[in-house]
Amino acid sequence: MKFNADKTQREVLSALLDKYESSKTYKGENRVQQSFSMTPDVILKEYDSDFADVEKVHLFEEKLDELEKEGFIRLQKKGTVIRKILLNPEYISNCYDILGREDKNERIRRQILFYEGYMGKSPVLTKFCAEQIHLLKLGRKPEYSPEVAEELLPLCLFILQNDQELLERELSIVRFGDSKRFEKTFRTRVCRILQKYGDYAGLLEGIDEKREMEQIILGEHNICSNPSYLYIKGNATLTFRNLPPVEISLDTPTAYSSESLQRLERIEIHCSKLMTVENLTSFNRMKEGGYFYLFLSGYHNTAKQRLLIRIAEQNKGMRWFHFGDFDPDGFLIIEHLKKKTGIDFRPVHMGLNELEKYRKYGRPMNENDRKKAETLMDRGMYMEEMRFMLEQNCKIEQEIVSFYEMENRG
Repeated sequence: MKFNADKTQREVLSALLDKYESSKTYKGENRVQQSFSMTPDVILKEYDSDFADVEKVHLFEEKLDELEKEGFIRLQKKGTVIRKILLNPEYISNCYDILGREDKNERIRRQILFYEGYMGKSPVLTKFCAEQIHLLKLGRKPEYSPEVAEELLPLCLFILQNDQELLERELSIVRFGDSKRFEKTFRTRVCRILQKYGDYAGLLEGIDEKREMEQIILGEHNICSNPSYLYIKGNATLTFRNLPPVEISLDTPTAYSSESLQRLERIEIHCSKLMTVENLTSFNRMKEGGYFYLFLSGYHNTAKQRLLIRIAEQNKGMRWFHFGDFDPDGFLIIEHLKKKTGIDFRPVHMGLNELEKYRKYGRPMNENDRKKAETLMDRGMYMEEMRFMLEQNCKIEQEIVSFYEMENRG
């Protein structure tokens, strides 16, 4: 009859097998016979304490006596006090069997095979898996347990290959049948892998808040917390599949969900200039004639990038501008727009004139602002603006600029 070890006895056998698996004997490197042992306080910390619970100690000793009687261990005692617990090498395979534990080498081999199965499926996962395989071959633990990795990697691959807008809770149900499990267990883990092994440097430059960083990363793969809407206004004709054309104007701001924009076949803009706007308040305030306006909501995801590219393709010769906060992030957004769309965006209402005019409404630069400004200067970008902000220790939110610019025009 198979010995049925309880929790304490399993802890003892597990700890002894850990000793065995980390030894030169297990690795085949030892020329002399080794023993694998530990003191009782490894399992019961208060075993040698003068204040130990006598009944608890006695019960612990009984559990060890049972293991010794079954042949799994040997006990070295001084009188009745246990000084050392030794693994019986003849019973090592029995210990694995009782614990339902996989041999370390077999466990490593199985994990390596698992990670090799994701090599080549995406650049991100190829880099991640190569690093985990390297750790395993060195005899070190990979970043995640096998149980976590077996759910995490398929989830990462699903997100990397996703091409439709999904809400986080929808994703969670699709993958786990539980609307909250993604956020509770996997959101941060997924984003950590994507950030470390993916290319999000321009997007995340200077973003410090964890939640915001995760939203930006997931947004790049069309995963969002809530439905995303695109706000637009200006003279244009929009044609959706199987629907009559829709006319909009500067006085009729409109919002479309990302899902509905997938059915947009053509957008004909009756203006020579387009302005993307970073913040919603300024989008609502701006009414300069000759512009078509598009609200970006800070950094933009792939759905918005595709729309901008389609607008450029369907409206040749248009001039492109971006209006954002007068801080390093505002200018980094412009560079990100250029990189992701191939469109030559230029800043508007973000010059030295506005900085000098509205400086009294400004706020001091923080350390991250300064680092980003210095980074832009190192790249030879927006030199005058960055130098002014650094020297004057001043950054300005665009809402005050849009308010006074429109007030003065009105």
